[in-house]
Amino acid sequence: MAGCAILMTIALALLLFVVERAGRRSLHLLGLLGMAGCAILMTIALALLEKVAWMSYVSIVAIFGFVAFFEMGPGPIPWFIVAELFSQGPRPSAFAVAGFSNWTANFIVGMGFQYLAELCGAYVFVIFTVLLLGFFVFTYFKVPETKGRTFDEISAGFRQGSGSNPSEKHSPEELNSLGADSQL
Repeated sequence: MAGCAILMTIALALLLFVVERAGRRSLHLLGLLGMAGCAILMTIALALLEKVAWMSYVSIVAIFGFVAFFEMGPGPIPWFIVAELFSQGPRPSAFAVAGFSNWTANFIVGMGFQYLAELCGAYVFVIFTVLLLGFFVFTYFKVPETKGRTFDEISAGFRQGSGSNPSEKHSPEELNSLGADSQL
């Protein structure tokens, strides 16, 4: 357990120096792919554990890799992105929704993993691999890079990508509200 905590601290410290150079989106994508690769490696190691004695070491490496990739991508990066996708007005609400979603997902995984592990055995991490690849595809196609961009540039990119009428003008102030009367 202490090894994971040390690894998490080191990965987060490295992230502080890399996030401004590499960009949030690319780190998030790298983290998702790395986690998926480690989940596949864990599946292989668990499936061959009875046949190959050294597979226990492979599973340990896969677990540490999974944690490291999580700490370099999907752990902290969504919080950067939420802060940069919303202007000052709706940002607290966006953080509340993000936090609720995060803790709800953690609760579901925490409560359901033991039952999934009993049901799927060594192949339990295939479910997570499929989800991680789905998150990768979603991030690749729908989440913009926010590094070095202002809120107005990011919101303009969403308007262009949504297929809205280009002659229709929206002011940045419209995005300061999450109300039902919003025109976007």
